Amino acid sequence: MKIDKQRPAHWCQLIAFALQALLGLLLRALLRKSAIVLYGHKLNGNLLAIYKRCPAAVFLSMDRAYCRELKAQGIRCQWACAFAAASLLARAHAIISDHGLHSLEVLLPAYRRSGLKCFDVWHGIPFKGFDADDFHLQHRYDEIWVASPLHRNLYVERYGFDPDQVVLTGYARTDALIRPCQNNAELREGFGLPQHGTLILFAPTWAQDTRGRSLFPFGHDEAEFLEALSDFAQRHQATVLLRTHLNSGSQALGSYPNVLCLPSSLWPDTESILLVSDVLICDWSSIAFDYLLLDRPTLFLDVPPPFRKGFSLGPEYRFGPVINSLPELLEQLAKALETGQDYWREHGARHRSMRQAIYGTWADGNATQRCLARLDAYRRITGESSR
Repeated sequence: MKIDKQRPAHWCQLIAFALQALLGLLLRALLRKSAIVLYGHKLNGNLLAIYKRCPAAVFLSMDRAYCRELKAQGIRCQWACAFAAASLLARAHAIISDHGLHSLEVLLPAYRRSGLKCFDVWHGIPFKGFDADDFHLQHRYDEIWVASPLHRNLYVERYGFDPDQVVLTGYARTDALIRPCQNNAELREGFGLPQHGTLILFAPTWAQDTRGRSLFPFGHDEAEFLEALSDFAQRHQATVLLRTHLNSGSQALGSYPNVLCLPSSLWPDTESILLVSDVLICDWSSIAFDYLLLDRPTLFLDVPPPFRKGFSLGPEYRFGPVINSLPELLEQLAKALETGQDYWREHGARHRSMRQAIYGTWADGNATQRCLARLDAYRRITGESSR
């Protein structure tokens, strides 16, 4: 759940969560520690991959409506502001998060002293620059599970983590890209997409540190940019999927033929969207590094990076054509769709070298298994098992 500090209701929820966390702390001495708590804005990405393989896992969220939605799907989840959240936290052997902890952060030292183990799986391999201050919470965790040796070096050298704290597991969410559980037809049906035709994914990053930043590049407004993509899609029997970041919200956009909006706030399962997409258009979104594993054309919009602290992985890690205008974007899209061999002749070597640099051998479909093995290594000390 994203917190809006201007909304009194969100402050009430933070207080209610804090009270449940405090009660859970007081109850920890009385209850057996068997639960694995997953905490994040949404049950997606690395958290979702771990949830599917760990029967003891329960997703904890402050978003009551989202919890109701998940429970209707049969998913194990708990609203953080209810008394049952205190019971869950009292029984928790470990918490795995991919962002912050909201109200629980204040009580984390006491929870750690009571035996709670903490693991971070974050939510992307970033272009965005970070430093140690951005990870002040995670510096107090037992382990950080990272995607690759390159990713580990970022945590140690740039973000100031103890080398022993940062563990190579691979990113659990990449398993779904390497070994998908559904075929293309099933995924298209789930999204209400046509069974035939090219799917073009446009996934811009959010405003980040640049207030007022537009989703749409090169000085074009929404209508100009999406109408151009809509016309292109019509000519090529394609559909454009507009994927906005969770932090961009579900802002209202106009209706354009052959353009379907799949905002992260409503469609959190990014991996499924990547799997059905034939081409990606992005700017500085970390989604590019997930898509890299699918070996499909990727076009990078060369817009100003919205990062106050510079880069973690710089512009040199872009692996497809770098686009400087709308006409050039349409030209490169046509080349990728009509003469795919030309795209791969120009950019194939770059794709391969970047995949090796960013993932090494750690995107092999077994990352979730390695994450669970790390969890079990801690749980065996108390005679528990995550499976």
